[in-house]
Amino acid sequence: MTEQILFGDRLFLPVLMAPYRLGENDPQHRKLWIYVLDPAGIGLKKPTQCVDVLYEPLGEKGIRGALFEVEHAPLPNYLLKHLDWPDRLIQEFENKPLHLDEPRLAMSGGIEPCTGTPLFAGQMAYAVCQRVYESFADALGRYPTWGPWAAHRIRNGEAPTLRIQPFALEEANAYYDADSGTLKFGVFETVPDGSSNLLPGGVVMTTLSHDIIAHEVTHALLDGMRAHFRVNTHPDVPAFHEGFADLVALFQHFRYPSLVEQAIEDHGGLNSDMLLELGREFGEALSGVEGRSLRHAIQQTVLPGQHPINKPLIYTEAPINQPHKRAGILVSAIFSAYLQIYQRRAKELLRLANFATHGEQQRALPSELISLLANEATVIAEEFLKVCIRAIDYCPPLDVRFGDYLRAIITADRMLNKEDGSGMREALIREFRRRNVDLGKVRDLSEYSLEWNSPSPVDRPQIPGLAWSQLRFDNDGITAQSITEVERQAGALDDFLRLQLEQDSHLLSELGLTRINGDFGPITIESLRPVARRARNGRLLHGMVAEISQICSTPDGPVWGGSTLVLTEEGSIEFAIYKRVDNEERLSAQRKNLRLSAGNPHFSFKHGHDSHDSHD
Repeated sequence: MTEQILFGDRLFLPVLMAPYRLGENDPQHRKLWIYVLDPAGIGLKKPTQCVDVLYEPLGEKGIRGALFEVEHAPLPNYLLKHLDWPDRLIQEFENKPLHLDEPRLAMSGGIEPCTGTPLFAGQMAYAVCQRVYESFADALGRYPTWGPWAAHRIRNGEAPTLRIQPFALEEANAYYDADSGTLKFGVFETVPDGSSNLLPGGVVMTTLSHDIIAHEVTHALLDGMRAHFRVNTHPDVPAFHEGFADLVALFQHFRYPSLVEQAIEDHGGLNSDMLLELGREFGEALSGVEGRSLRHAIQQTVLPGQHPINKPLIYTEAPINQPHKRAGILVSAIFSAYLQIYQRRAKELLRLANFATHGEQQRALPSELISLLANEATVIAEEFLKVCIRAIDYCPPLDVRFGDYLRAIITADRMLNKEDGSGMREALIREFRRRNVDLGKVRDLSEYSLEWNSPSPVDRPQIPGLAWSQLRFDNDGITAQSITEVERQAGALDDFLRLQLEQDSHLLSELGLTRINGDFGPITIESLRPVARRARNGRLLHGMVAEISQICSTPDGPVWGGSTLVLTEEGSIEFAIYKRVDNEERLSAQRKNLRLSAGNPHFSFKHGHDSHDSHD
C-alpha cells in the first residue's frame, strides 16, 4: 500500500504572496501620520507621530497594497449620527476614497490625525499593520504569509490581501475573522457617566487605537504561521494567542522614542502606564472608570476587598475559561523579565551620570541621559520582541502550552546567541518559575534542560535536497521562490518521510507521527520556510523550518498531531518539536474539547465581554 502524504494549503503561499518589491526609482519609505497611543491619552505631549512604512503604490481607489486592503464603504448610520454631517460631506466621502499616492498627501504624510475624519481611520490601520508585519519579517528572517483563506482567494482569482474594515461593527469589539481574512473594527458609545477624559455618550472608534490594531493583525500573522495553532486542545492555547498578541502590541510602544522619553522624564523609569497598558480609551469608555485600560503588562494578584499586592498570579490559579486573564500570566512573566534587564542597564547609566556630576543631586534627569535611557529601553525591547516572534518557529505545530513557549524562546535564542550577555534568558526562566508555569518533563531550570532535545551531530538525520546550498533561488531568506522550487523541496521531505514509513523507523515517533493505517490518516507537509536570521553579534544563520501534521479519526471528530522540524544549513534535523498523534492522553483531551464545542475544533477570535472583560 502506498503511504499517503499530502501537501497543505499553505505550502505555496510564500510564492503566491509577498510584499511589494521596490523598483529602481521607488522611495524606500512612505511617511504616514498615526496616533501612537489612544486619542484620549491625556497627558501625552506628542500623541501623534509621522512614521515610516515601507513604500508601495496604493492606487487611486483607496488603500490597496500587496498585503493589506482597506475597505472603502458607505459610512454606517451609527457613525453618521455622531459625525452630524450634511449630505454633501456624506456623498463626498462615498465618492472620494483616500488617495495616498496623490502628491500633496504623499509629501505631507497623508491625513493628519483627527477623530472626526473617518478616512484617517483607514490610514491609521494600514500604517500600524504594515509596521507590525515588518517586525515579524525582521524577526523571522523571512516574509510571513496569511492563513488558508489566502490560498482560497488565490484559487478564486482574488487578491490575497488582509482586508481591513474600519467600521464593521456597532459594538465594543474588534477581531480577526479567520474565515474571510478580515480585520473587523467596532464603533461604540461611551457610558453615560464615567471617566472625565471622555464625552458621555460620545463615540469611540477601535480602529484609532494603536494597541487594538497591533493586537488584531498579530492574530492574523500568527494564524498564518501554523496550520493547527487554533485547535483548542487546552486552556493555554487560546490564552497563548491572546497573550502573544498583547506582547507584540506592548513592545510596539517602544518603537516611538518620544513616547519612551516622556515616560522616563515623567516617572523616572519605564514602570509607567503610558507604556505598560493596552487600550486606555477602550477601557475607560466601556467601564466608565478613569484610568482603567483593557489590560496591563504586569498582572498582580487582587484579593477580595483589597488593593493589588506585589505577587504574581500563579499558573495553577489562573482562570480556566477566561483566555485574556489567563494570558496575563504569560504577558506579565515576559514583561517583568524585560523590566529587570532594563533596570539593570539603567542603574549602570544612572551611576555613571552621578559619577560624572560628582554626586551632585539633580531635581530632574538631564535630557541627554533621558535619551540614553530611552535608547537602552528601545534596544532591549527590540530584542525581546524579536525572540518572542522568532520562538514561534520553535514551537510544536499545535497544542502550545505556556511552558512550551518558554522552551521555544530559550531554544531560539540559544541557537543564535550562545552567550546570554544581558541575562534575558535567566530573567525569563526566573519569572516563569515565579508563576509556577508547568514546564513539562525537564530535569531542572538550566538553559540546557529547557532547550528542546537535539540529536547529537553524529545522529542527526539529514534530508537530501534541503541543504541551504542546494536551494535553487537567491538564498537571502526573503527572495520569492518559484512553484517548481517549492515542489522540489516538498518532494525531498516527502521522500524522507516515505522512507521512514517503509522502514517503520523509530524516528517516526520522534516526529510525532505513526504508520498510516486504521484511525491514523494521511501525513501533510503543511509548510517549508527557508530562513536567514542575524544574531546580536551580526552572525548570519541559515536554515529551514518545516511543519508536518497527521490526522487521527475519532468518533467525536478529527484530532491532530505532528512536528516542527528545524533544519540546519546542511539540511540536518536539528530539532523535531512534536506532539504525538498517537498519545492517548492528548487524544482523550482533544476528544473532550470536540464534544464540548459540538465538533468544532477551533476557538473563535471573537469574544463577548462586558465592562469587566476585554476585547479580543
